[in-house]
Amino acid sequence: MAHWKFVLCGAAGLAVAGCTGSTDPTTATLFDNINNLNSGEYSRQIAKKEAEAASIVAANNQRRSQIASLQGQQASNAKVIASLRAEIAAVQQQASAVKAKVASDPAKLSQINSLQAQLVSLRSDADAGADASTVRSELGRIRSAISALAS
Repeated sequence: MAHWKFVLCGAAGLAVAGCTGSTDPTTATLFDNINNLNSGEYSRQIAKKEAEAASIVAANNQRRSQIASLQGQQASNAKVIASLRAEIAAVQQQASAVKAKVASDPAKLSQINSLQAQLVSLRSDADAGADASTVRSELGRIRSAISALAS
């Protein structure tokens, strides 16, 4: 009779072990794993994780594209700033040459000093990323004022 109790307890234990219902492969029992394989639960979990991975890869590719675009814009901005610096430097040289010519006229000297200060400010604006057309417009105004002082 004791033998039957042992068999019944063993069968009940196996039945309970098979009913835990875990879908986590790390905690599932042998019976849970068999059930999860047969029911397709593990296939669904794998498909879900693959979809998540594909989404992450797509987001990563999108970010790389955005980074490349921003790097291109940065290079373009650097070229514009370098061009503006060169234009400002040319006008600064023009101002220095005119300053030497008008050194004996205090009124013109004061005006050229003011224009040179404006050039310094304009360069700071250009370095800070001011609109190139605005900087060029202001530079043209300063250039014209310097030319007027030279005559």
